[in-house]
Amino acid sequence: MGTMTSAVTGAAAGAVAGAVAVLGIDPGRRWTAGVLRQEAEAVHGWTIGPVDASGRPSAAAADNVHDLAAWARYMARLIDVVEATLQQHRDAGGGPVRLACEVVLPPGGRIALADWLIPRQIVAGLLAYDPNLLLIRPDGHGKRHYDRDGSGRLVRARPVNANYPPAFWPAKGERGGRPASWGPCEARRGERDHERAAYDIAGAALAQLQPAQ
Repeated sequence: MGTMTSAVTGAAAGAVAGAVAVLGIDPGRRWTAGVLRQEAEAVHGWTIGPVDASGRPSAAAADNVHDLAAWARYMARLIDVVEATLQQHRDAGGGPVRLACEVVLPPGGRIALADWLIPRQIVAGLLAYDPNLLLIRPDGHGKRHYDRDGSGRLVRARPVNANYPPAFWPAKGERGGRPASWGPCEARRGERDHERAAYDIAGAALAQLQPAQ
């Protein structure tokens, strides 16, 4: 780790001039998702989890918060997929890329320690990797297709195609579907909510960057 600044700014070198892209990251204890977004387009995405000591994906591998070696494996795997995404974007002639990650706040109620500490360590690891990481506060990311009541609580879900591009739609063919070119989706049942959240995080970062463009 520690090479992110050159990796991110270097994405612009020799690339075709165009809109700034953001790789939004939704950190999680068992699944972390990333989506590279350019304007409203979801360019690439993935959902990965931790691995055991043998390198096999294991959703429970980082459950013990005292096992720093397990977190280090998870973090190293995340950095690898981030760098692969940046390289793929460069190879395709893409322009500059910024990284953005949702801030993980200490819980207000009872919650398993690993459920917030592991994601928070991921945020810290990304900050060490890229001091220019854009930190995005939680705001119901991944749930823009939900209606809310007067108190802001989620009350009902509408089809995801009401608020998300075809890459996030459940069906394939003309109705959309997850592109075959995207990275792995290791979530237990192939859930896409982590990637939708990463897309929204990238969108919030793009909104922050807009005045500077």
